Amino acid sequence: MISIPARGILLRDFQWDDLPQYQNLRSDPKFQRFYSEEDSGADRAGELLRMFISQREEAPRTKYQLAIVSDTGDLMGSCGIRIEPPGHASIGCELGRRWHGTGVASYAVDALLEFGFLELAVQRIFAETISENRAAIRLCKTVGMHLESERVNDRRFKGREWTTTVLAISRDEWQADRVRHKPR
Repeated sequence: MISIPARGILLRDFQWDDLPQYQNLRSDPKFQRFYSEEDSGADRAGELLRMFISQREEAPRTKYQLAIVSDTGDLMGSCGIRIEPPGHASIGCELGRRWHGTGVASYAVDALLEFGFLELAVQRIFAETISENRAAIRLCKTVGMHLESERVNDRRFKGREWTTTVLAISRDEWQADRVRHKPR
């Protein structure tokens, strides 16, 4: 079981008893606005939770979708890192509206970057998001990622086409950034 403490939150493997809170989180219309209809369905939270729990049994493990939990035990969202050979990984984060603007997402992504670069030994971590998701892009830039590419109209859902943005950071960039921001 993975358990990563990070500034008043805990990133940990999902458990079956997380399902009611995870369903509640994913049912928020604002939460769903950058997800396809398929990913927003009523049964999707259960399907995802089943998948997240089964991924932790894989050997070697290459997918880590973790619950973001408050110090009081509230499920705040999830974040994940997926190894994509050779030496690359993708990350993602989803957070309940109640915790938007609190810093929780950046704490979680910071912890994922550290886990990816130090524990999983990947060389590059990237995030792909819908270009209109300005909060996700801002989050990536806050943790040191830079714009790598945009793919115009490469997704179609909710009756329209969407452009995606890819941001990334290398291990060398991440380590240099840590040295610059190290408390003295």
